[in-house]
Amino acid sequence: MEQMENLLNEFEEPQYSYVGFWSRFGALLIDGIILVTVAYFLRLSLAELENSLVLLVVTAIVPLFYNLFLEYKYGATLGKMLLKIKIVNYELQPPTISNVVLRNIIYIGLQLISFAVELNSYFKSQSSDPYEFTGFNNFFTPEVVIGIIYGVCVFVIYIIELVFLLNDPKCRALHDRIGKTYVVKSIM
Repeated sequence: MEQMENLLNEFEEPQYSYVGFWSRFGALLIDGIILVTVAYFLRLSLAELENSLVLLVVTAIVPLFYNLFLEYKYGATLGKMLLKIKIVNYELQPPTISNVVLRNIIYIGLQLISFAVELNSYFKSQSSDPYEFTGFNNFFTPEVVIGIIYGVCVFVIYIIELVFLLNDPKCRALHDRIGKTYVVKSIM
């Protein structure tokens, strides 16, 4: 009888605990180090190209697909894998592509805005002499103002994410709610 009970227990759904701030922050930090390292080596390998526009495009695309691909394929980025945490949907199943895209929609929007600003700066730098001193009155250009507004918006978004994460019993940040996902650690 005990063997039968053990056999039945093996087929039960795994038990999960919801992952809070510090493990998620650790995973984010590891992912950041990985992405900075990849960007560094991409810049080294593509530096000899005459067209730095290719470098700009590649370094904008890699971080975007890093999250989307790994979260969809494996349910976790490399940082999450190292910390043995993963993303699941509300049914505690691997996330669908729509879960992953919706979960990352804020990040995708921020990446697109950042890419647009960098692309604009790239084209402006191509049409002007970078060594020409134009005076300090040109310091607050539209690009600088947009960069400041962008930085403030990113800061506010991270504060909102943190408030959601710290005040939710299932440790869901705003992006988790949008994507209908949890970040969990297996406890079985």
